[in-house]
This record gives sequence, C-alpha cells and structure tokens, in this order.
Amino acid sequence: MKIFHTILRIGLGLMLLAFGLNKFFWFLPDFKFDGFPEAEHLFEALRYSWEAPSGKGYVLGTVGLVEIMAGFLLVIKKWIPFAMVLLMPVSVHIVLFHAFVYFNPMNLGPALFVFAANCYLMYINWDAYKGLFK
Repeated sequence: MKIFHTILRIGLGLMLLAFGLNKFFWFLPDFKFDGFPEAEHLFEALRYSWEAPSGKGYVLGTVGLVEIMAGFLLVIKKWIPFAMVLLMPVSVHIVLFHAFVYFNPMNLGPALFVFAANCYLMYINWDAYKGLFK
C-alpha cells in the first residue's frame, strides 16, 4: 500500500506541476470548446486578463501558483497535509468547471482524478487535521 501512496502522491504532484506551469508558459494545447461558448468566453477572459492592456487579472496566475506549490510539495514529500488543504479549493473548482461549464467526459476524468486523489491523500493523513476540528 505504501508503494501505491507514493505513486499516487508523485503522480498527482507531477500532474499539478505540469498544469500549473502551463498557466504561465502555455506549452500544452488549449481545450477545444466547440459547442460551449460560455466555457470558451470564461477561459479566454481568465487566460488573457493579466496581459496588456489592463494587466489586472490574477485568477489563472494564482491557480497556477497554487498548483505549482502543491505539486512541488507532493513531489518532495514535504508538508503533504498543507499541500492538500491548499489544493482542495482548486480541485473542487476544476471538477465544477468540467461538470457544469464545459461538460466533456474526456476532461472530466482527470478533474475527478485530481479531486479523488486529493481527498484520498487527506484521508490517509487525517491525523494532521484533527486539530482543525477540535
């Protein structure tokens, strides 16, 4: 079981690093939002909001930074409970985006994987969270 936990932790960490870095360098192909104009509008607004001329956007940069930080902590096996708490709002919103705004079963799978892995890693580290619920 320990090997499974290690593979899950490192796999999730590498996935988060890749998608987090992609929010800064855009090396992965963009989603094709055919038939989902709301999703395309939202994604484009978030992606380009921090570029000129306004440069006032922060959402995707913040999400990318959180994904990079959580992914890095998972890969180096430091502060795993903190990384899971940091990642939980992001993983919930990834699932909600793919379930309600851009419903595509091909993209919902990885979103559910991130959420399920996050929940499972929180569960196996539950002793670290007991102080939050006293």
